[in-house]
Amino acid sequence: MSKRLARDTTPVVGVCRRSGAWVAISLVVAVALTGCATAQGRGEGALRAGQNAAAADAFGQAVTQDPDRVDALVGLGIAQYRLAAYDAAIEALGRAVAQAPRNPVARLYLGLSYLLRGDAKAAEEHLATFRGLGPDDRLAAQLDRALAIIRAQPLAPDLRQFIAASLEDEATLVSEVRETRRLLRRPEPPPVHGGGGRVR
Repeated sequence: MSKRLARDTTPVVGVCRRSGAWVAISLVVAVALTGCATAQGRGEGALRAGQNAAAADAFGQAVTQDPDRVDALVGLGIAQYRLAAYDAAIEALGRAVAQAPRNPVARLYLGLSYLLRGDAKAAEEHLATFRGLGPDDRLAAQLDRALAIIRAQPLAPDLRQFIAASLEDEATLVSEVRETRRLLRRPEPPPVHGGGGRVR
């Protein structure tokens, strides 16, 4: 199911939330249209909930079903990264980047995975490529500072962990702000009234 179609269900769900009679229908429609019953959908839900092992399992199933599915490879890589399975994360994210070299999420997490594995040169390469993809100004500034530190000295494990966490936190914040702005720009759907009578 396309991401566009999945996004377009939000107004339907919002209308149904306000109309008690439609709650059950809205849930069925939302699940059917967003593909939550699929391995990819389960992986995305588990990743959002912080259930990284469940996310890795679900994304692994999605990759088994379609080995070239970039969003499944990225999801698997992020889940493995968060489980500190950096070699597995690098393998999945490397496959994603091979297919979609301009995918910013794959580049970011591939760089972070290399950083935490202790390969500063590979981390610098992927983080610099991510920087070249034009991230948000705040994230770009933080990335510039991180790259300067990575280039300047050998990094202790605690410093690598701090850099990776701060970049991931900033990227998450930027993504959440962007999504909130997108939702705020979306027009409010009109209220649904039953019975065919006039609205007063």
